[in-house]
Amino acid sequence: MSNKKTAFEVSQEQLAAATSYMKLDHKVFEILREPLRHMAVRFPVKMDDGSTQVFTGFRCQHNTAVGPTRGGTRFHPEETADDVKALALWMTFKNALNEIPNGGGKGGVIVDPDKLSKTELERLCRAYIRAIAPLIGVWKDFPGADIGTSAQTQSWMLDEWEAMNQHHEAGGISGKLIALGGSEGRPEATSRGILFATREVARALGLEINTLTAAVQGFGKVGWHLAKLYQRDGVKVVAVSDVNGGIYNSDGLDILDLHAYVDQQGTVKGYPGSQAISNADLLELECDILAPCAVQNVITAENAPRIKAKMIIEGANGPTMPDAEAILIAKNIFIAPDIWANSGGTQVAHFERIQNLHDNRWTEDEVNAKLEKLVAQVFQEIYAMHKNQNISMRMACWVKAITKVTEAMTARGWI
Repeated sequence: MSNKKTAFEVSQEQLAAATSYMKLDHKVFEILREPLRHMAVRFPVKMDDGSTQVFTGFRCQHNTAVGPTRGGTRFHPEETADDVKALALWMTFKNALNEIPNGGGKGGVIVDPDKLSKTELERLCRAYIRAIAPLIGVWKDFPGADIGTSAQTQSWMLDEWEAMNQHHEAGGISGKLIALGGSEGRPEATSRGILFATREVARALGLEINTLTAAVQGFGKVGWHLAKLYQRDGVKVVAVSDVNGGIYNSDGLDILDLHAYVDQQGTVKGYPGSQAISNADLLELECDILAPCAVQNVITAENAPRIKAKMIIEGANGPTMPDAEAILIAKNIFIAPDIWANSGGTQVAHFERIQNLHDNRWTEDEVNAKLEKLVAQVFQEIYAMHKNQNISMRMACWVKAITKVTEAMTARGWI
């Protein structure tokens, strides 16, 4: 039996450490350690060959004290209820940290979307929305996109939701195509937020961003856009990876050319002029910036002693295990925690909701300017707390976020 902690156990550990540091009444932890609502659903989908497959999905609402819940939807073959619970918990505090008036929600379906035809994927999206319909709505919980979902899947979900309710409700689903009320800047939002976070960290450390090297784990929606944006900012991207392995070139990779290669080959593996490395190797490279943008729990107590980066900018949710973080901090490696660093997608989904509710549209420049301002504003708050209280950046994030959620729960009379 594996002793590896689940993402949910990690999230609860982080919450316990933060509430203990803040000396909060234990009932605060008791309310926050589990979601207020968690729905598991099973639903049939007709396949193209006429057969029927039954899929399992989830929708979790962690806390509603600050406002209606929101958070992405994952389509992944290894999705679990615990992963969804962890991500919903993290979303509560990510929203609170980043001044978004919503609680944390998350959803998922156990499925490999790459093995479905387009029509099967559409039927899956519609069936999932029907299954979780009792929990969602513009003032209850509005699902967004995440791993395995896209602007197209979100648009199908919105259409199904509106057909069920017989009225337009663009704010009911986020991450949609522009034609249905999606926001400009959404495709790059998470990556652009990570770029802005990197700029803030580099500035705080007295480093010029255009002198830095980076290794990016993951070359999906987040990793690819981040590598491209890093390159535009003058960062030399020396390594990237995907599920099949990684590639390295000490002189830097041509990210646009690499993306064209991936479009043809389906993987970064075998890219001409690069050296093959493993995902594990990438984490331990000599570089200034390590950006884990794939899955959780990849930086562990086992590999942390060998990590050489000056800063870790967490593009994925929960990539660093708590015992690994202690090792990294002792090595004076600066960690930009996920709850802040990868909040760009969350922020722009919130911007999308504002535009939908006001029947308005902002330009991409407006969206990016608002995002950059918020990323910098939150950084100044948590960095000051990190310095003044001599606590980790992650703890500073948790303290700020938990304070806001606790104030809302107190105002409601929950505690």
